[in-house]
Amino acid sequence: NYMSMVGGDGSCMGCGEKTGIHLILSAVNALMLPRVERYVQKLDDLIAGLDTKARTLLASDADLDNVRAAKGDQVDIPIDESKKGTVDRITQMIHDLKDLHWRYTEGPSGRGRATAGFANATGCSSVWGSTYPYNPYPLPWVNHLFQDAPSIAIGIFEGNMRKMANGFVAVRRAELELEDKYDASEHGPFFAKFDWEQFTDDEFAMCPPIFAVGGDGAMLDIGFQNLSRLMASGKPVRVIVLDTQVYSNTGGQACTSGFLGQVSDMAAFGPGQHGKEEMRKELALIAMAHRGTFVLQASQASASHLLGGVLRGLQSKRPAVFLLHCPCPPEHGIGDDAAPDAAKLAVESRAFPVLAFDPDAGSTLADCLDLDGNPSVEDVWPSYDLTYIDEDGAEQTMALPITIADWAATEARFRKHFKKVRGNGSDEELTPFHEYMELPTEDREDKTPFVYSIDSERHLQRLMVSNEVIRLAEDRLLFWAQLKEIAGLEVTDSLRSLVEDELESKFEEQAQAIRSEYEAKLADLRARYPAIIARRLAEGLIRAGNGGEQTVGEILARAQSMPGLAPVPPGGDDLLLGGGGGGAAVATAPAPAAGATATAAPAEAPAVEEEEEELGMEPYIESARCTSCDECTNINKKLFAYDDKKLAYIKDAKAGTFKQLVQAAEKCPVQIIHPGTPLNPKEKDLAKWVKRAEPFK
Repeated sequence: NYMSMVGGDGSCMGCGEKTGIHLILSAVNALMLPRVERYVQKLDDLIAGLDTKARTLLASDADLDNVRAAKGDQVDIPIDESKKGTVDRITQMIHDLKDLHWRYTEGPSGRGRATAGFANATGCSSVWGSTYPYNPYPLPWVNHLFQDAPSIAIGIFEGNMRKMANGFVAVRRAELELEDKYDASEHGPFFAKFDWEQFTDDEFAMCPPIFAVGGDGAMLDIGFQNLSRLMASGKPVRVIVLDTQVYSNTGGQACTSGFLGQVSDMAAFGPGQHGKEEMRKELALIAMAHRGTFVLQASQASASHLLGGVLRGLQSKRPAVFLLHCPCPPEHGIGDDAAPDAAKLAVESRAFPVLAFDPDAGSTLADCLDLDGNPSVEDVWPSYDLTYIDEDGAEQTMALPITIADWAATEARFRKHFKKVRGNGSDEELTPFHEYMELPTEDREDKTPFVYSIDSERHLQRLMVSNEVIRLAEDRLLFWAQLKEIAGLEVTDSLRSLVEDELESKFEEQAQAIRSEYEAKLADLRARYPAIIARRLAEGLIRAGNGGEQTVGEILARAQSMPGLAPVPPGGDDLLLGGGGGGAAVATAPAPAAGATATAAPAEAPAVEEEEEELGMEPYIESARCTSCDECTNINKKLFAYDDKKLAYIKDAKAGTFKQLVQAAEKCPVQIIHPGTPLNPKEKDLAKWVKRAEPFK
């Protein structure tokens, strides 16, 4: 994986673009190199098998006695003409496979087949990736106009798939030959039209991905029509969008991917305008609207989420768009070493939520959209502990939400929207930002929102927030709520009302049906009840010995012939008294024949075996080995937490799902999280998560 970018480059210090591309190419190498190794071994086996078959055919027509008599002298061995054609065909197959083997292991470059191909739009990524004498990519790389990368990538994809198809045809022919199933008249026409859409899953997995790479300007603005055409084509080309929210390469001009209030060239801060006034264009939503595109929105904030999503996208037979948040130190106004922290804050504050949209995951948007990877999904904002030094010099800790304002306050592009509170300020008017955002509009008058920060000496201070940041927060919370609604994690009031109306209608229908059934049974019961009483009276007389000379049949006949009583069918009283209506049924033994004596033996009640309660195992963490990587706490801070030594432990096993426990176990770099036994047997897709939990028992 270290070979994914082997050379130098001309990128800025701390460039978020370079980190994102490096992670993606590492995933590509990790995926492709073992496959190539196995495939080369397969080629070796096919070549050996064909060679053995050809030699066997040649030897089958040889006169071995003449060969031995020749004692080394050259001997012409005659061969049947039909076998000669087969040997010639096998010889050509061996030649084709050896050429393919050479291309995978050596090829024109001497380094074997490349793991990917790049069509790079003009921009930062092309400049720092190709500034003489540097090029960090050990793979075919081409640069074209600002907007053309997706179109160039489609052409490269078509050519590459043609070459891959030729190689797979050579392998398939060899396999058929070794199975004695090859028929040129049958297979020749099929192979002549064979293309990538007919590849098996294993064959498709061997195809090196073709990437279209560009910034948000190249993909969201001037080049968007090319990107849209690529997504509509259905061709499995991979697109990397390096989202810096600004035209970084040409001086930092405003871009449609920028945030409200962001200050840049052509979106300056002044008396008439306070930064960018347009809402950010959400490429993830636009790509999802194409319906047939795999979409990943990720960043270096969670490398496991990024790598996992890329691996899923690479194996999809659809277009895949990887939208990466790439902090740009010069244009965002952050330190050269601050990109990882900036990316993390952007995810935690809901400025840049991570997501994955897989069209093959289900038939509804909620099935396809996955918001796993975002911290504290159930909360408006995640929380963190702010540690500071108070006026007495003692260290204090305060739990606070991470809001959009907290993230924006750390980047110079939003700096003009914050003003330090001097002195004590007006405590009556100053309101914490997260509380201010919860207030109705009419209650916000005469209140000024602020966020806490600490100075260089770790003393607490307050920063007043502008109206533009308030609008930014409203915009990002709206987008976050919309994502949760699409993913089925949140039900809006209108949808809830619609569902409640539908449920109420169904409930009324069911209630009416039950009511009608009850009234019908009640009417029947009223008609038959006197007959039941008569029967019970007759049975009682018989048991008491007061039947006289009358038989059971005679007493019943007399009772049932009383005026106004309808005949009672056998077992009818059981039915009326609950046997068919869910109540407690009254069991009545059949009447014995006339003159017979009935003796009822009590039936033994069946033994009831007590079910042994299944023992479960609670989830736990081997805390002593914790690396404090935040992977688990980012998933659910109510489920996972750190102790005073910054070692993770299970805070409340009931505060999360079994799915979250398994995901945390998979993301943990030292594999110390053990999910235990599911607490909720009705959890969605439980069987899948139980299976994925097996390696962590």
